[in-house]
Amino acid sequence: MWHERRSVRVFVRDYVMLKILELLSKENMHGYRIMKELEKLFDVRLSPGVIYPILRNMVDMELISASEPSTGGRRVVVYEITQEGREYLESNRRALESFDKKFSRLKECGLIEFMKRVGEVVRNIDRFSDEDVDKLRRSVENFLKEISSLGVSR
Repeated sequence: MWHERRSVRVFVRDYVMLKILELLSKENMHGYRIMKELEKLFDVRLSPGVIYPILRNMVDMELISASEPSTGGRRVVVYEITQEGREYLESNRRALESFDKKFSRLKECGLIEFMKRVGEVVRNIDRFSDEDVDKLRRSVENFLKEISSLGVSR
């Protein structure tokens, strides 16, 4: 499933899919609860705009099913893992363990927090003064120089 050269976006999507299957293998859940459980696991908020397209794709792939049980007027979609989903999860167990290890290492070295901060910078860059942009540029250059010394290449 996961190959080293795939994009970060694909890594995140595939990892989230497997974590959703892992969650649903334990109990059925509605989308909001899945989102909150993933937030606890990742210590990162995944928006509905990220989670619900993944859930729809998983339904289309027949890895999970969606139903709307009677709830007294409020529309709630409950997701359940299918047999195909259980088989997919088991056949990708090693990939999930690899993802878990990668994510743990990312958290351990502070890159999860770093990525959150980069997101804040991206959202607010237009408000930065020229001095702040210059300071940021120097910081990024130093960071890139440091990680280049780790032997990691593009």
